[in-house]
Amino acid sequence: MEMFKRPEIKEDHPIRQLFRNALEYSFRLNPSDKRGIADYIEEQILCEFIQADNLYRVRDTEGRRLDDMADMLAEGDVLQNAQSFEQEFHVHKHIGDFTLFMLGMFPSALCGRTGKELLLGSIVVPGTNISELYILQGQRSYKIASEFVHKELFMELSRNFQKYQSVIELVRTYLESARCSEFLKTKRIIGGTG
Repeated sequence: MEMFKRPEIKEDHPIRQLFRNALEYSFRLNPSDKRGIADYIEEQILCEFIQADNLYRVRDTEGRRLDDMADMLAEGDVLQNAQSFEQEFHVHKHIGDFTLFMLGMFPSALCGRTGKELLLGSIVVPGTNISELYILQGQRSYKIASEFVHKELFMELSRNFQKYQSVIELVRTYLESARCSEFLKTKRIIGGTG
């Protein structure tokens, strides 16, 4: 099973240095002794999702992009639509990464969301807001991903999801203060103003 897709942003691209600086700043305020977490966040979350098209990479059997959490979950379950355990892993990894990214970088984009995403797996969670549901689902999806490969990495992301959400929130603050054009462009697209 190929674990991680390589991001399309080249190693020497200026945005990489900006991400590294932002992560260094964030981890000074939210220290982690877990190896590989900063690299994972840079490579698999920031470099991946700064390109807005990658946010909705999960597709159904007809090839339609899925933006609803319940639909993504169905594609990541071998008892429903997933064709293999590898697909199940990749969908749950994506959901964990997606929820962490959205909560940290673009939490305001979640404010108007309603619908099937109010499901956590097959359980309706009454009385919670979408952010709480994203946290719960992000933790759950990383835990499921840990059952396939890199158990320690994904369990760390699951157990300390809100800590890494705070790290990404600080990255957002850093990028906003640096007036990063790629970030601002993505923010307009995700926020519906671009």
